[in-house]
Amino acid sequence: MQENQKIINGIPIAGQWQDYWRWLPSLYMTRGLPYVILMMTSMVFFNRMGMSNGAITLTTSWFFVPLIFRPLLGRIVIGYKSKRFWILLTEFIMALCLAGIAHTVTFSHWFTWSVTFLMIIAVSASLHDVAIERFYKKESKRRYRSAFFDSRAVFYLLSALAGLAIPITIAGNLEVINRTVRPSWAMVFWSLATLMFGLMVLQTVLLPKKEVDVRLPIWSGLTRKWWSDVKSSVVIQPGYVASLCFLFCFLIPEGMFFRVSPLFLIDPGSNGGIALSPQELGLVQGTVGTFAFIAGCSIGTMLIRRDGLKRWLWVFVMGITLPKALFIYLSYYFVSTLSIINICVIIEQFGCGMGLTAYVIWLVHCTKNEHPTFTYSLATAITSFSMLISGWFIGLLQENIGYRHFFLLVFLLGIVCFISAYFIPVTEETGRQRLQQYKPDAV
Repeated sequence: MQENQKIINGIPIAGQWQDYWRWLPSLYMTRGLPYVILMMTSMVFFNRMGMSNGAITLTTSWFFVPLIFRPLLGRIVIGYKSKRFWILLTEFIMALCLAGIAHTVTFSHWFTWSVTFLMIIAVSASLHDVAIERFYKKESKRRYRSAFFDSRAVFYLLSALAGLAIPITIAGNLEVINRTVRPSWAMVFWSLATLMFGLMVLQTVLLPKKEVDVRLPIWSGLTRKWWSDVKSSVVIQPGYVASLCFLFCFLIPEGMFFRVSPLFLIDPGSNGGIALSPQELGLVQGTVGTFAFIAGCSIGTMLIRRDGLKRWLWVFVMGITLPKALFIYLSYYFVSTLSIINICVIIEQFGCGMGLTAYVIWLVHCTKNEHPTFTYSLATAITSFSMLISGWFIGLLQENIGYRHFFLLVFLLGIVCFISAYFIPVTEETGRQRLQQYKPDAV
């Protein structure tokens, strides 16, 4: 018997637990990286290239469109080739697109090229996301999934370090050395392209190759059947209208806030911002904020698993809404002390992590039916549409009313979170973990 095997009921079982750790961390780091580049790094990039807040938020909002069509894009993944093939192909495409941005950033038509490549990355990221989700569910043992939930989320969120904190810190230092913006960001995108290509090579080596190639033809009518089954199962659930409203409305204030807050931190004082350098923004938003967000998600998940969502729901809703008042304080008093800014970001990101955990737990709860992966794609499409419309013209609004009134408006709109959470039919058992279903004897 091999060393990585053990005996269960007299049967030698391969040590799958150890095998998962070979590919899970890098896979989920790669899963989060394109979203960090699309939603966060690109905003800083456009800001440093001289674009206005209105143009930045309008441009980056379009990157949510492929996520809205995630259920349809998912049919391409399961209709052709294997999940492993799609993971590696999309990572290769994203690496090429990042290299394309790096190559064209010094061109006169840099904006057109950059948006084109970023949109291709957005489409590839959606296909990549579906492929990873289905690959993980097929490869992992059901009894291990709960244990790996936290680790997957941590590695997914740590992609903010690789995709935001480190790149904009490098960009800031290069801007100081080179005294120019475009060549500095060209080097950053070359670095990101190299990182993505390196991760693709790593996945080529580490991802399990013994995969059953199950294809479901796109024109087989299966999507229509899934949609019919999901619709039938959803409408019979108690309070399904309230759940749909919650999924659509709960993150609208957060969608407004996260588009503008990095721009506020990096904007000069003449525009009403705090005037952090890119290096300081990498520390505040990409490093300190990321770890605070991970801590909020981890603690929130632990509390919900132990006590259920109902007990902590209102604490989590307050966590994602009330700390926004700290940015009202920063915008009124033009705080320049980095320690105070870090404290404000830590509190806000920690509360955001807890609130987002409650949202994800309810989203997963609503997608437990005959076709959970397809239903989850539909739910994330609703979320993406909410984020799209909440950020479309937010930059123009901020430019017209200023940062002070904008953050005050976001804080007041927090009432939407409370109202949408009030009507969902949450129970004592929602989100609570039942450990007995993961006993080895059940295998």
